Amino acid sequence: MCMSRSLSEQRLAKQQQTPANGQATPSAVQPTPLQEQNSSDAPPKAQEDEPEEDENALFDEGDAQEGVSQLRMREFALIYIAYMGFLIARKNYGFWLPSVLSELGKGKREAGTLGSTFEMTYGAASLFNGILIDMASPKHLLVGGLLLSGLVNVCIGATTSLPIMVVLWGANGVIQSFGWPSITNVFLAWFPDPASRGAWYSLLSTCQNVGAALVPLLVSSSMAQWGWKAALYSPAAASCIVAGTLGALLYGSPEAARNSGDEMRPSQSRNSLSKMLGEQVVMNPALWLMAVNYFGVSMLRTCLSDWSNVFLQEEKSLSLPVAARCLFLMELGGFAGSLVAGSVSDKLFQGRRGPVVCICTFMLAPTLLVLLQIESAIIVQGCYLLLGFSAFPVHVLLGLFSREVVPAGVSSSAGGFVKCIAQIGGAFAGYPLGALQQSAGWRGVISVLALVAVLSALSALPLWRTTAQNRIRARNGTVSDFKTMNKKSKEAKGKLA
Repeated sequence: MCMSRSLSEQRLAKQQQTPANGQATPSAVQPTPLQEQNSSDAPPKAQEDEPEEDENALFDEGDAQEGVSQLRMREFALIYIAYMGFLIARKNYGFWLPSVLSELGKGKREAGTLGSTFEMTYGAASLFNGILIDMASPKHLLVGGLLLSGLVNVCIGATTSLPIMVVLWGANGVIQSFGWPSITNVFLAWFPDPASRGAWYSLLSTCQNVGAALVPLLVSSSMAQWGWKAALYSPAAASCIVAGTLGALLYGSPEAARNSGDEMRPSQSRNSLSKMLGEQVVMNPALWLMAVNYFGVSMLRTCLSDWSNVFLQEEKSLSLPVAARCLFLMELGGFAGSLVAGSVSDKLFQGRRGPVVCICTFMLAPTLLVLLQIESAIIVQGCYLLLGFSAFPVHVLLGLFSREVVPAGVSSSAGGFVKCIAQIGGAFAGYPLGALQQSAGWRGVISVLALVAVLSALSALPLWRTTAQNRIRARNGTVSDFKTMNKKSKEAKGKLA
């Protein structure tokens, strides 16, 4: 994907925007009803604020394309590492908690208070911090978040009061909620073409798997050398090192790269912003359909993660090592499915995420019904592999999809809205499903989950033909327009040569 355009490309784009009769050229891809409604509801100010000029034309015509690609890849690598810095400052929780509770003489109920506080503050902040994330510089949010998260870990290591620890860990939940949305904003700025960024976004999401795998290695080795407090201090040091690296090397957007690090964020009045949030987020039918789908898939994923050990031992009479292998295969299938789903949505469906979300969600239902009927340990493990392959892509793609159907100014708010509904679905995997298990047994639980999967797939079906609402930055067209423009530009260059 080229980030700068030749003069012929610019003239061609202007011709497509303003033809001779003064009317807009129709899009090569017809908008869906959801898109038409979003476009008609969009505030006029938001449409006027979109620039006509090429915002991504950051480099002179003489600059080598290799340099542009290298800069984009450097930004990608930096945000990949950035989220691992966030992960290490929160995934260390299970390593320092037992020693802290032992020293304080507290039990598992107090341990649950710490974990629940983090989850509640993280979920609540995800819903309300989208406005700040969309208005502030993502680079500043990432650097500040990593430094503050490291400071929280240091403070927990320095205190012996459990209430203070609860407050600090809850504050860490708020800080951590700024991480992934800010990283997504950097990603979308550098990968504006919907027809190619799905695969890259799926690759970016693997930083969560890699980071989660590296945390035990770093924390356990540190604890072996310096004791249990190293489980707090070593992640704090690592997050600060990552913050310093981002501060020195990360631009955050092509505009910041052009201005040598000074990024001008768009200013919006409070009234126009609140109106856009109401019309483009709260009243957006596409986001509600995604939220319903995400609710069901999140409940299913959380149930499989939290209850599989009990289910497999009680219902399938499998040993604990076999149950652990099933969970490992589910994670492995999720890793592979996430990578495949992004590429499929790009290449097979031309940047549309709805078909992949719908198909993957529907695949969960028959797999659960097969799991309910069979007894073979090998087939059970195969079912868990397929469940991970089907469920995890939905989690990955909806994070991108929810930001693609709204204007750029409220993308983080849209992602936070859908994510908040998903966390409510995850909460339903606790007490409600536990009560259902006691009354209807595991067959009742799995049957309900299969029904939830079908209903979730049906909620995603209207999104089948939904494409990115945002115009491709600096190209003012659909995916097909973008491809046509590049093709005509190459033909024009060939004739001149």
